[in-house]
Amino acid sequence: MSRRLDVMAKQLPTPPPFAWLFTNGDRRQLALRYWLRDTAQGWLNAAVHHGLKALPIDACSAFGAAMAVTSPFRYAQSDARARRNWRIIRPDQADQASVDAAMRNLWRSVSRTMAEFSVLHRLWPAGRIAVEGLEHLTAVRDAGKPILVAILHLGNWEVVPVTGIALGYHGSGIYEPPENRFDHRIAAKARERFGAELYAGSDAMRAALRALKEKRAPFIIFVDECVGDHVFAPAFGRSLPPAGNIAYAARLARMTGAAIIPAFCVRQGDRAQFKVMIRPPVEIQCTADKEHDLSTNVGRINAVIEPIIREHLDQWYFLFDLDLS
Repeated sequence: MSRRLDVMAKQLPTPPPFAWLFTNGDRRQLALRYWLRDTAQGWLNAAVHHGLKALPIDACSAFGAAMAVTSPFRYAQSDARARRNWRIIRPDQADQASVDAAMRNLWRSVSRTMAEFSVLHRLWPAGRIAVEGLEHLTAVRDAGKPILVAILHLGNWEVVPVTGIALGYHGSGIYEPPENRFDHRIAAKARERFGAELYAGSDAMRAALRALKEKRAPFIIFVDECVGDHVFAPAFGRSLPPAGNIAYAARLARMTGAAIIPAFCVRQGDRAQFKVMIRPPVEIQCTADKEHDLSTNVGRINAVIEPIIREHLDQWYFLFDLDLS
């Protein structure tokens, strides 16, 4: 029901009319969610968010970890899906003890990440972020090529743009807004505090083309996103059609001559300590056959990101949403 309502809500040009509260069926459910549930949840989240901003970084992150205790029960379907996916992707660690440990790490890392939104702007000044592979980004910039940073939802993924901006790479990027409009405002304000400039919807691709063609600054794109109940990449044995952000990245690179630089964050232990890792550019094929190039380049990007996510699977957010059944 919830996922079907998500799809319906995205198709609405305006918020559901208040009068829908007094109808029946899906319309009433949409109105109840928008006007009542989302509002109540949004105000609660806002209160928690602003309260956490006043805490030391470790206390803020620890609050998130504490909330993870009940997450497998509150989101039982997601927990079951993540466990099933883990056993498929990591059959060498499919025993019950290994799966339980992985799920504990995953829930705690994701819960810490949500809490750490409140202190994102303080992580770099506090020395909480190490960087590996910066020379790859520097080399592309010095060569005068546009830069397309392909980010993954690992560790605290928001740390990657925080790090880039702290190092002088003031770029922009694409993001998927949260369903709850109040959570969207919280996320937008958190990103504004460290200088992020992000776009959603139809504006995103135009902004990407403009930024890359003008070589003004790096443009970031999450290549492992989940849209409409579907995780496009990595493949993990599935066929990989040229769709989703992984395909957008390949198209943008071909259209603008941009170098695709994979970058990701890994949480260092069960705490608010991180390492941002930057990999060499993905080699992009560019011939007269655009469609063949697109398929080839999507495969090349996947060949880089899939082993990374597999290695750090207990920190990958979309293990909860991936459908390998």
